[in-house]
Amino acid sequence: MANGYRRLIWYLYPSQLLVALAVLLAVSWLAGTSARNFYMDQLEVDLGARAHLLHEAIIELLPLAAAPDFFALADPPFVRQLALLQDHCRSAGAASSTRITVVALNGLVLADSEQEPRRMENHGNRPEIMAALMGRIGRDVRFGPSIHHELKLMYVAIPLVREGDVIGALRTAVPLIAIDEALVEIHRRIAISGLLIAMLVVVVTWFIARRLSRPLEEMRLGAERFAAGEFGGRIAEGGAEELVGLARAMNRMAEQLDQRLRIIDRQRNQLQAVFTGMVEGVLTVSADELILDLNHASAEMLDVRPQRTKGQNIQVAIRNSGLLKLIRETLANSEPREGEFTLLDERGRERFFRAQGSRLPNLTGEGSGAVLVISDVTKLRRLESMRRDFVANVSHELKTPITSIVGFAETLLDGALAEPEEACRFVSIIFQQSCRLHAIVEDLLTLSRIEQEGLRQAVPLQELPLLATIRAAIQSCTQRAEARNMSLQLLGAENLRAWLNPALMEQALINLVDNAVKYAPTGSPIVIAAEATDKEIIIEVRDQGPGIPAASLPRIFERFYRVDKARSASLGGTGLGLAIVKHIVEAHRGHISVTSQVGRGSTFTVHLPKVMSDRLLYS
Repeated sequence: MANGYRRLIWYLYPSQLLVALAVLLAVSWLAGTSARNFYMDQLEVDLGARAHLLHEAIIELLPLAAAPDFFALADPPFVRQLALLQDHCRSAGAASSTRITVVALNGLVLADSEQEPRRMENHGNRPEIMAALMGRIGRDVRFGPSIHHELKLMYVAIPLVREGDVIGALRTAVPLIAIDEALVEIHRRIAISGLLIAMLVVVVTWFIARRLSRPLEEMRLGAERFAAGEFGGRIAEGGAEELVGLARAMNRMAEQLDQRLRIIDRQRNQLQAVFTGMVEGVLTVSADELILDLNHASAEMLDVRPQRTKGQNIQVAIRNSGLLKLIRETLANSEPREGEFTLLDERGRERFFRAQGSRLPNLTGEGSGAVLVISDVTKLRRLESMRRDFVANVSHELKTPITSIVGFAETLLDGALAEPEEACRFVSIIFQQSCRLHAIVEDLLTLSRIEQEGLRQAVPLQELPLLATIRAAIQSCTQRAEARNMSLQLLGAENLRAWLNPALMEQALINLVDNAVKYAPTGSPIVIAAEATDKEIIIEVRDQGPGIPAASLPRIFERFYRVDKARSASLGGTGLGLAIVKHIVEAHRGHISVTSQVGRGSTFTVHLPKVMSDRLLYS
């Protein structure tokens, strides 16, 4: 018994057993009653037959049986007649084991096979005698005196008829002890038979109850297996037609559930794969602003842990007023909502996000939550900012030489050509500004070409000795370095090899070394070092220049960005050199980094991959 409930067999078995036992008891009682009634009826018939057999003889021996005061007559013939009647009754009673009694119309006992008639009381009030004296056969069962003790007897009395007149009654009686003994034996046999039948009923009833409950128990176990997701087994189909039909229905249900769950599981896995692999962040919240689920992308965007965040309130987990406002607007409106919000990263920089929210309807059509798709637009915003800065910088860089060219050309046209010395100076300035303008345009074209080739991976690379390319770059910068009394030192192993485009890498190194020559103090050394690590090839250009402030380091590789604009302009730079270096290195599938301390110099490091197209670059 589990959970206060009984098993089905304990509902079926006791009821069936009680019904079977009740039927058995009823049959036993009916059989016993019928047997007793049968024996009593048979005994009554038998006693009546005995009385009728004695009727004629008794009539012949009783010529004056109806005379009143019979015992007061002292006539010897009557006394002898009564004696003969008494002897006949005794001999007939002894022969048939029957008590025989002859009674007169007035109830006086004339003869009796067991007692002395004169000592017997008047029998006129006996039921069987009264019926016989009225011309009917009388019957009664009661206790009566016998020779030894009181016994229960059956009395049957018939009328004594002579010439159509009732002159007395003839009664026969036998004790019922034999019938009682027979009935006891019958009851004993019925009891034994009933006990055996009861035992058989117990076994058969148990078997029937088990046969009824076992298929249901198997169906229950099968349903539990189905509920646990075990659809491999099936419920046996057997027994009654109704049970077979139920088993088949459950097996069909299990098969359909298995198919549908497989479809749901496959769709769930597909959705989970899409959900997890999406670049956009996906966030679902409930109607009470609790986080239901979020994918890896949204966790990274919002800088939270998915497992710890699920179930938390959005205010506690995120604490962003812009996102919270968008979520509340989405929950309150059936139409999709869009908005932007910002967060700070670990470096304290702003990150920009755009979110689109839609309400999730439930079965009743009401809102049960919201789903938000979040996109990181930080790069887009920064690119837009860079584009604006680039346009502004290009405009400024081009405006300066163009203004100079236009101004001095107007001066020459206004009459300065008449003065040879001034005209020569103005033409020299126009030429310098034109060269600067040409250099800017050339650098822009070079930068654009390198960027496009790098994006298309169209830059051809070869596995070549690295130091040869570095030496070529140093050779190009030697004259300018010697002019400032600066030494260019090369450190690196001769067998060092890398995948290179020699012309582009030489140009990148020339730009780095040339910057070091321009900004480092006169007479200071410049070190160009190359080495191989476990994963990459490193090229370093170290100088002892003024250094770069920490605030400028993230932007040092942007187009036209200058740390010291006045000094850069005086040195004739276009502001595109480091941007060109960055794109050349990226075209080599690498990256560039810089470390610097103000007043102690800078180190520019080129990182090149050691393996290209699954081949070893250096051994």
